[in-house]
Amino acid sequence: MIGWLIGAASALFFSASSILVRIGQRRKHADDGVLMTVFVNLVVLSVVGLFVTRPSFDLGGVVALVSGGILGTVFGRSFQLRSVRLIGPSRASAFITGTPLVAAIGGWIVLGEELAPLEAAGGALVVAGLLWLVRVRAGAGGSAEKVPLSSYLVAAGAPVFFGSAFVVRKLGLRYFDSAVLGALIGVAAAFAVLLLIDVVRRQLGQRISKNLRPVPWFFVAAGFTTAMAILSQFYAFGYLPAWVVGILQGTQGIWTVFLGYVFLKGDEKIDSPLLVSVGLVVSGVILIALQ
Repeated sequence: MIGWLIGAASALFFSASSILVRIGQRRKHADDGVLMTVFVNLVVLSVVGLFVTRPSFDLGGVVALVSGGILGTVFGRSFQLRSVRLIGPSRASAFITGTPLVAAIGGWIVLGEELAPLEAAGGALVVAGLLWLVRVRAGAGGSAEKVPLSSYLVAAGAPVFFGSAFVVRKLGLRYFDSAVLGALIGVAAAFAVLLLIDVVRRQLGQRISKNLRPVPWFFVAAGFTTAMAILSQFYAFGYLPAWVVGILQGTQGIWTVFLGYVFLKGDEKIDSPLLVSVGLVVSGVILIALQ
């Protein structure tokens, strides 16, 4: 039971981060908030890491954790934050509910976690919900609000990277058994990659300047909530299979709809097609959980 509570708390923290990022993007039109949020992740997890016992070093485990950090924090979060700007946090979180499907397939292939027929049926409901959202929002059904299909492709990339990261992180924790230090290793690797990307693009100085004058406090707050989300996620791996953690991450859609309604009135449109989509994907999540 405690694993399910920790996993659900992780989803809530991620949803809060999504809302905070969207508010921050209103003030920083050219910045999706990736670098600042990951920097705050690194600071928070480094402080927490000072108070935990280090396990025996295992190169394979560390490599897996580094890979998981790059997959989830660099690619997954970059795609997610970009999709928040393109289609809004509630719709972006509807796509995130596809994460358990990716995690279930990856867990079966890499970790030997079984996927039962009922779980496959739940996955089909998740996909159906996502396809419904894409069809309506992209205007295929004649909706008045048309969003480029490319925006939804960006959003669809996030659960692929996040689900893959779940599997790789779970694999890494089998050999390097520390939730806190495992999370820290992944975030540190992601931060190094993000810095390298900005150096190659010759944008590092400009990026730092924009994040200091003025300080984007909503991105800072989002970094704190994301750090709590990542930490909760790693602790959940100690109690649950990777695909179950992915299922709980799928509840982000519910949390984000509620938080968006409260904090993003006038910015986030919560309508019946969105609610149908979230309902389908959440139904799929519940069906998988019943197995």
